[in-house]
Amino acid sequence: MTDLVARLFGIVMLRLGPQDLPAGSSPLVVAMLLYLLVTTVAMSVGQTPEQPVLVLILALTLPLLLARIVLTLRQLPQRWSQTVTALFGTSAILTAISLPLAATGGGEGEPPLFTALASLAVFLWSFAIDAHIWRHALNTTYAAGLAVAVVLFAITLFTITTLAGPL
Repeated sequence: MTDLVARLFGIVMLRLGPQDLPAGSSPLVVAMLLYLLVTTVAMSVGQTPEQPVLVLILALTLPLLLARIVLTLRQLPQRWSQTVTALFGTSAILTAISLPLAATGGGEGEPPLFTALASLAVFLWSFAIDAHIWRHALNTTYAAGLAVAVVLFAITLFTITTLAGPL
């Protein structure tokens, strides 16, 4: 597991790609469990959504489904496991990094300026990482990877807020 986390940090730093992760279901299950754990903690620290269980279910299933669709359309379904492992694992790391920001920015009213700017930086960095993952997974340009990341984020956000209410 330590090797998996080290490789995920390599992806977060844009030094490694999803192809550098071990293939198979075990790394994916570990990455999903880490994501589930950190996301659950983040929901308890920040504002809790109206339907937190549904949000978690959708946050786990939508990336699996959407990645399968995108990779199948590009005729690269064999890359699915490593791609979603990278997506879940890096999201877990970024969420863990942003936990202190959620703790300081939680509550009523406006968050402090530093908290808001740091949260924005983490949010934008998550797009950079997802673009990097998709660039490698799809053998395409960084711009195309970014476009895929943005479109999938929009689909996921729309679906979750439509079915589970505002986040």
